Amino acid sequence: MRQAQLRSAWAERLLSGSGGATDAARREQAVANRAARAVSRQQVRGLDTPFYFNQRVNHTDGSLATFKQRVLINANYYAPGGPVYLLNSGETSASASYLSAGEPYTLAQATGGMLLIMEHRYYGESYPVPDMSGPNMRFLTVDNALEDIAYFIRNARPFVKSTIGVDISPGSKWVAVGGSYAGTLATWARAKYPDLVHAAYASSAPVLALADFYQYDEVVGQALPCAPLIANAVQVLDRILDSGNRSLVDSWKRAFGLGALTDDADFAGALTDQMSYTVQYYMPPAPGSGDPDAVDSLCSWFNNAKNIPLQNMADMTAAYIRSSNIDPVSAYSSGSGSANTSLHQNGRAWFYQTCTQFGFWQIAPPAPLQRLRSKYVTAASQSASCGPFFGNDVAGRPDAEALNRQFGGFAPNVTRVVFVNGLRDPWSQLSVSVNEQTSKAISQADRNAVITMPLASHVTDFYFAAARTDFGVDIARQGVLAAITRFLAQS
Repeated sequence: MRQAQLRSAWAERLLSGSGGATDAARREQAVANRAARAVSRQQVRGLDTPFYFNQRVNHTDGSLATFKQRVLINANYYAPGGPVYLLNSGETSASASYLSAGEPYTLAQATGGMLLIMEHRYYGESYPVPDMSGPNMRFLTVDNALEDIAYFIRNARPFVKSTIGVDISPGSKWVAVGGSYAGTLATWARAKYPDLVHAAYASSAPVLALADFYQYDEVVGQALPCAPLIANAVQVLDRILDSGNRSLVDSWKRAFGLGALTDDADFAGALTDQMSYTVQYYMPPAPGSGDPDAVDSLCSWFNNAKNIPLQNMADMTAAYIRSSNIDPVSAYSSGSGSANTSLHQNGRAWFYQTCTQFGFWQIAPPAPLQRLRSKYVTAASQSASCGPFFGNDVAGRPDAEALNRQFGGFAPNVTRVVFVNGLRDPWSQLSVSVNEQTSKAISQADRNAVITMPLASHVTDFYFAAARTDFGVDIARQGVLAAITRFLAQS
């Protein structure tokens, strides 16, 4: 009901100034007829049909060389003058599932918009190079990714017309959309190209680049009631690692199901995997479903008072590795895969971006803060593989501060952006919502919108269905639609 009201308000604002009620009604009917024709055209081919845009390999050297960038399109709800939502896939492959579900789809449906999914360069099937060797990774930069967005928007009308036969109206407003890193790109695209990007929707966007990201664990600790017991286990483990007693260290590695790991830092880093995953992608069970709560299930391992917390943690981790069919060497060894330069490695591409620009190394916090991960998990231990993977030119620390200077860090100089964060998301510590003063400043006078979900986590508003009031996602999504409606009404 609320969504229908907002859609009506959007239509009224879009049509305001065009005449009286009769004229508006005629235009609404024309919109409906055009949308119906768009539906019939595209449904013949199917929403999962990929198209390939000739994207520039490098926007900074004047070269005209291009590569095939994968694009997915849903124009089933598009009406003349309606918005065009450009969803960048970020550090994952482009997924056709977002063309028929999730908040970007809901926005397009509610506002008579078109939804396009652009696959990020070096991910999925969109590669400007024949392999992922170190020298060939040089075109993977934030600036090139942002220029991809701008170049596509400038050339989208003939591309969409030639692929699905639908005309994008010259007056259609573009909305950059993304979740996580892609949300950061959406924010920065709005800042860098305000003439092209009318508004943006950034879900769980870490707008502050940070090499030493110890704040991640602060949110994990707040979310886990068993955090003090985990901290106790980590302290004991560090003393064992400090002892240099190889027999004792190796016996504990075997107890954790990580006996194949030879590097102590790799072993220590692997212990945080289950905790991080549980909190970052936390979803409370649906009321009345009887499903277990993921946080409660994790912490239940520490209820065995017969064992010390370290033993309980070992039992938990070993069970997690067995049940998830994890190969410890390929999953956790820092050098694993360094020589594999074949395409279609999303993880390798993201590692390059962290090595060169973002950092985002999740490390143990400084004393006296509670530590949920070993002191052996440092920025140096995680970045040590950058050189072996990509060459000595990539072996240094990422220049995160350069991005912050360029785009403003916690306080990007933008308007018409709706920021959404789950406060149980560890990445919220790098978003505008973490600081109340910044949040108020950036949203003053309706310049932007900052929406938080107290019990939700990472990008939950993007993919979670509405009609769940127990942790605020449906309320947040109503707020997103209201903000986008307001922004679209602005000239």
